[in-house]
Amino acid sequence: MLLFNGTSFCLKVCLTLCVINSGFALRQDSSKSYGQLLHHINGLLDILSCELKLNANAKFALLLGEFLIKQKMRHVEPTRYENQVYYHLLHRTGNIRRKAQDSDISGLQKEILDNAFQRNVLLLPPSLKYGALNANAEYEKLAINYESFVNEGMPNRTVSDQCMRDIVAMPNCKLNLGCMDLLTTEAPTYGYQRTHQLILLYMLEHNECAPHLGPLQLYELLAKTFCNEVLREQNAIRSLGLPLKYRDLYLEQATICGLFGYNEFLNWHNVVEVSSWFDEARTSQISNRHLNDLALVFYINALLLLD
Repeated sequence: MLLFNGTSFCLKVCLTLCVINSGFALRQDSSKSYGQLLHHINGLLDILSCELKLNANAKFALLLGEFLIKQKMRHVEPTRYENQVYYHLLHRTGNIRRKAQDSDISGLQKEILDNAFQRNVLLLPPSLKYGALNANAEYEKLAINYESFVNEGMPNRTVSDQCMRDIVAMPNCKLNLGCMDLLTTEAPTYGYQRTHQLILLYMLEHNECAPHLGPLQLYELLAKTFCNEVLREQNAIRSLGLPLKYRDLYLEQATICGLFGYNEFLNWHNVVEVSSWFDEARTSQISNRHLNDLALVFYINALLLLD
């Protein structure tokens, strides 16, 4: 698959916009890192803007990115420049999401996308947490057999979508027991099953019904417990040399646990690491759409929280 999917005209437009956005970012902000993040974000939005149709993952990423920006603006007064940047990004993400047609989006997914991060939301103060996780947990044994473990656990994609629908459309602040069990189980879970569990937890924590279902400390404890396990997985993946087949999972782990503010995942080292993957992709002209969607959220969160 080509990196820029579409007509040659669209490719030229995307490349031109990338250059313009890069120049805008670096001229307007004295921080090179901030400017580079903004450049990466606008580059990914350029790609999405050239798509006539977007799948559920892309639209979910746009919604989540918008939510993160609005949450930051709600709790932290932006500078004049930050205010311009945030409204610029909100304008772009909103336009892309509204103009693009749906691509292979099921009725269940549409119900989620019509509600997620838009209705009944609870905006919490965003913060970066340093040293909150156990970075020294044993991972060597996990690494040896990681390929056999990575697909174990719940929820699978179908169950995850059903639970997500129940969270975003929760009647009378009552969540079904099956979904609640998924969010609190201590059963061994790995890979995408764990990240699905965590995004469900994040969405529940940021639902206005969350305080009725449990104290904030409960959500934070669950997030810390699960992200400790994810960090152990990431250490195992890194010990394997961060192979290409695990890059998508690695970024999903960093993105989701980064939403909870854990610096072990949301840091400049990972920003540089992920950016190097896209440099390789440009050279080989190979694109991973899901990786792009994850990177969009990861970069936006980094823009908002990293100094």
